[in-house]
Formats: sequence, C-alpha cells, structure tokens
Amino acid sequence: MQAYTSPGRFLGDNRLIIWCLGVVVAAGIIITGFFYNRHEIRIYADGKEIKLIMRGGTFAGAVKKAGIPLGEKDIVEPPLQNSITADSTVRITRIVRVNLIADGNTEVHWVPLGTVEQTLNKLNVVLNSGDQVVPELSKRVSSGDAIEVIRFSSHYLSQSLKIPFRVERRDDNSLERGITRIVRQGQEGLIQKTVKITLKNGKEINREVLGRKVLREPVNKIVAVGTIRVKEVSRGGNIRFSKTFYMSSTAYSHTGHNTASGIYPYRGAVAVDPGVIPLGTKLFIEGYGYAKALDIGSAIRGNRIDLFFDTEGQALRWGRRSVKVYILE
Repeated sequence: MQAYTSPGRFLGDNRLIIWCLGVVVAAGIIITGFFYNRHEIRIYADGKEIKLIMRGGTFAGAVKKAGIPLGEKDIVEPPLQNSITADSTVRITRIVRVNLIADGNTEVHWVPLGTVEQTLNKLNVVLNSGDQVVPELSKRVSSGDAIEVIRFSSHYLSQSLKIPFRVERRDDNSLERGITRIVRQGQEGLIQKTVKITLKNGKEINREVLGRKVLREPVNKIVAVGTIRVKEVSRGGNIRFSKTFYMSSTAYSHTGHNTASGIYPYRGAVAVDPGVIPLGTKLFIEGYGYAKALDIGSAIRGNRIDLFFDTEGQALRWGRRSVKVYILE
C-alpha cells in the first residue's frame, strides 16, 4: 500500500533544504572571502625581515602595523600609498645625512645607509693611491656623520744647487802685512738633487732628498796674505808697521780752519775716515812721507785719505792717486 505524503509537508521540507543550502553557500562565501583577502607582506628594514598578514589596505598601513619608524628621506618600495592586492615584499632604504669633507670643500649629502666605502661610491668620490679616509672604509655610516677624504700626493723635483767654495789664506813673505793678493779665483761647484715632495690636501708637508750627484766640484779661492812688518823707507832707515792699506788719496791746502783735532794744519796732517784709521794714528805714506791722522772730511769715507800741503800748487800737483799707507807701530 502506497504511503501518502501531504503537499504542505513536502513544501516545508523543500524550504528547509533551500535555507540550509543558502546558509552553506553564504558561509562558503564568507570563509572564501576571509581567506582570499588575506595577503602575506614581508617587510625588509634595518637588516631584518618582518612578516605580516594584511587584509587589504595600503603599504603605509603595513609599515605602521609593523611599528617601523620612517625618516623624512627614507625610500619605501612599493610606494606607501599603493594598495595591497597580493602577497608583496616591501623594502625600506634608510637615507641618512652625511657631511663630506674633500678637496677643500664641505658638503651635506643625503645617501642610502651603508658603509663609508659605499657612500663614497654613491657620491662618485674617486680615491687615489695614498689617499686616507676617516673613518675607515668598512665603518657603517650614521646620520650626521662626517666623512673626510685626505688627499696625499707626491711629485719629484730635480734641483741644481751651488756648492760654495772656501777661501784659503796663505802667508806670503813678499807682501807687507795688511796687503793681500789673489793667487787663484774661486769657482762654485754644482750639485744636482732629486727631491720627493709630499703634499697633504695640496699643501707641502715634507721634502725628502732621494739622491745627490755632484756635477762640478768647487775650486777654492787662494789669497796670499802679506807678513812683512819692516820696510826700508830711506837709505839705512826702516819703519815698523802693523798694517798696510792701498788707499785713494787727494790733497788739500789751507782753508783758514783748524783740523778736527783742534790744531792748525801742517804738512803731515792728513784727513781720514775714523772708522778705518782712528784719529791720532801715526802713518807713513809712500811718496808723501811721515804723517798723522788729525782731520776728517765729509767726502773722506772708507779707504780714502786727504793729504795736507802748504801751498795750493803743491796740492794741485799731487792731484788724485793711489798710495800705500802704513800704520806705524
């Protein structure tokens, strides 16, 4: 016998099934949406990796959620304002301020965080052999650090220098004391030096002689020095003297004035430079005779002497001539 099912009951069962199916579908959609919108974000900063699960939003939100502070010049890739639509990697490059001191200039630069060497490469600073960098190249840079490039360079110089000659004085018993004669003229020698000059930031700090080569030896000057202290001035008459001069002589006569020594002039009174021959010194002058330094004159300077004569005619006849003057003992 066939069972009988009420139509109303059948309809109610269908509604229940449909409702259950709806619940299942809605739950599936919710669950699928929950898992579908979950994105894994990997953030690399300061040498570390941080993993996050984000359900949409922007990369700015991911960085904030990770608790990573950003500097004003830091670079974030992808850009912070971009929306998160898939699993992503975020890289944060720290930008720091450094003071570069090089080649006479001090400059402020913003550069990616790294070592001193990386910073210099980024700034296109070329290091030459011998240059020194402070701090060392391997040190990591911090914001506000100063990097100094000290330039060391060298160049070589060839110098030709004179070698002074010496003066050899040799006694000569054929000359009066005080008289000298050049036997041989001196000649300077010549030496060539190779010099290494070291510069620090363009300024010379050291010179080093690497080699010397004598191109010409010096030749010493030889001077004969008189030793004779006694001279025969007349038959059987000699004078003893301490020194002899060659002097330029002139002559003068009466002017109506006394000499600088306060006495009236006479033959034998001569004018001298007191810096060469002190007043009061007894003299013998070849061609003039015995004399005494008693006067001075404005034109009598150095090895000059002015001889007194009794008459103007005698003075004019004497004129100007070179004489040998002996300082008597």
